[in-house]
Amino acid sequence: IFIIIYYILIYKMNYFKEVQYFRQPWLWLVILFFPSFSIYGLFKQLMFGIPVGDNPISNEGVISFSIFIGLGLPILFWFMNLKIRVSKKGLHYQFFPIHLKERLIPFEDISKFKAREYSPVREFGGWGIRYGFESKAYNVKGNKGLQIELNNGRKILFGSQNHKELEKALKKARNY
Repeated sequence: IFIIIYYILIYKMNYFKEVQYFRQPWLWLVILFFPSFSIYGLFKQLMFGIPVGDNPISNEGVISFSIFIGLGLPILFWFMNLKIRVSKKGLHYQFFPIHLKERLIPFEDISKFKAREYSPVREFGGWGIRYGFESKAYNVKGNKGLQIELNNGRKILFGSQNHKELEKALKKARNY
């Protein structure tokens, strides 16, 4: 029983955990355009027999578009998320569904880190998994995050709604 308690305390202890989702209202206005357009196309072509567009696709194509784009895109964005976790081993992250399993940046690979504000559009061209001029970013919303510099000189920014707490947790876990 002592081994189990030791395992839970040492290896499963999280100093920080955050899960962020794409829930910005402006983004959902854009995303929900696709189901609206696909429903319009379904009714126009299938119910009224009026082909959609100058070079219309088949009825099967309209149905496929409606299922994969009209329904699939909103479902994908609803479940897409960024998970960040700090443990005794280092910084864990997962951008689901791009990363199907959690990734780890061990403390021995991190040379320095700092909580900071940034411009997602100017520095990285937006949100998601982004490549800037000097670094890579994993961000979902907002303009706050934690910049990590690795021993090899690479920089990675992790967007966080609790960037100061994330920085404190990394300091605490690293010095434990």
